Amino acid sequence: MSSARCGILVGVWVLLAACGDDMGGSDESESSADGPSANCGSATHPTYIIIETEDDLAELDGVRAIQGELQINRTSFTNLDFLGCIEEVGGEFTIYGNAELTDLSGLDHLARLGAGFIFSENPGPTELDGLPALVEVGGSVVIQGNPNLTGIPGMTSLATIGGALNIRDNDVLEHIDGLRGLRTLGTQFAVTHNPSLCISSVNHVGAGITDPAEPRDDWSSRANDDSC
Repeated sequence: MSSARCGILVGVWVLLAACGDDMGGSDESESSADGPSANCGSATHPTYIIIETEDDLAELDGVRAIQGELQINRTSFTNLDFLGCIEEVGGEFTIYGNAELTDLSGLDHLARLGAGFIFSENPGPTELDGLPALVEVGGSVVIQGNPNLTGIPGMTSLATIGGALNIRDNDVLEHIDGLRGLRTLGTQFAVTHNPSLCISSVNHVGAGITDPAEPRDDWSSRANDDSC
């Protein structure tokens, strides 16, 4: 990337920052670092899966891909190990309102999402780590309303988001450095209203985006911490 583009992007982010505020369960199968183990099945689930109780985990037996949505909603699970065999989700993947969730292990082999990724109102995790294999999200990435989330060191392989990047209302979030590999963004860049989020971390992510070649008019990084 040219130094001229970096200068333009950093200038845009600084200007926007100065504008003010306008606007678990367990799985007995073993996995390896190279991919799901032989204990995983090869089936594709033809519709959506909603996980809310331990009984719902039976829907994942033998499954590596899900054609529809995957929702982990208001569970009592402390981790996501039961997702250790999942490599692809065709629809939206939502992790919402899980009061006991502290460990995001279990997402090591998820490589592609056909639609969006929503991580919202999960009070336990202090970091959104993991997801090392995720390279593409077809829809938008929304990380919102997670009161104890201090950093996003995960998703380091994510290069393409087909929709928007929306990171909002995470009160103690300080950095989003795991997203520095992002190169293609389909629509809006909206990293706003995170009062502890260092603007330099936001700038680094924005400067890495090469498609589109220039920031769009509706891109915003308002109401973050512009002192660092």
